[in-house]
Amino acid sequence: MKRHNISKNDVLKKIYSNLGIPIIFSGKILDLILQIITDGLNKNNKVKISGFGTFKLRKKKSRIGRNPMSGKEYEIKSRKVVTFHPSTEVKKEINNEK
Repeated sequence: MKRHNISKNDVLKKIYSNLGIPIIFSGKILDLILQIITDGLNKNNKVKISGFGTFKLRKKKSRIGRNPMSGKEYEIKSRKVVTFHPSTEVKKEINNEK
């Protein structure tokens, strides 16, 4: 299955085509939104956007991993990961339930 990623530039072009806001200003708005989410995660470990979903910061413990090609074991260090749980509205939209 081929992945189709949406780039930041794709989002900016979509904002420009729908709202007519210049790409430079759209970029500043998008950067601010992403910074607000990042700051919220760093401060509260959770950011909820009503009608969209919830971003949560989760800590993963260190563990032993294995290289599937060589079979060699190595340590995967502990780290923080971001998880996203969509709202009911987003789930309905994705599943074409209106």
